[in-house]
Amino acid sequence: MLHRLNTVVLAMAAGLLGGLASRYISPSEVFAQSQKAPPKEIQAQNFVLVNSQGNPMGLFGFNPQGKPIIKLVDEHGMTIWTSEVPLVPGAPEPK
Repeated sequence: MLHRLNTVVLAMAAGLLGGLASRYISPSEVFAQSQKAPPKEIQAQNFVLVNSQGNPMGLFGFNPQGKPIIKLVDEHGMTIWTSEVPLVPGAPEPK
């Protein structure tokens, strides 16, 4: 019984000393880096919407003439909707 009591007391003392030593010997605390705030503005000439296979399905950007457009296409690349006004020969260009 005395042997068991000595073991328990020795274990408690070793734990206490180890805890105190680790407090003074351990390296300084490390904190996670602070998160940067998300940008208020993102700039690009074109945004391309792609499906899970990476195929383009839409565009938010500019046409070859520099006019802003939104375009949606199907799986075959055919335009299904666009904000671009088709040019009619002789018609005034839309503003």
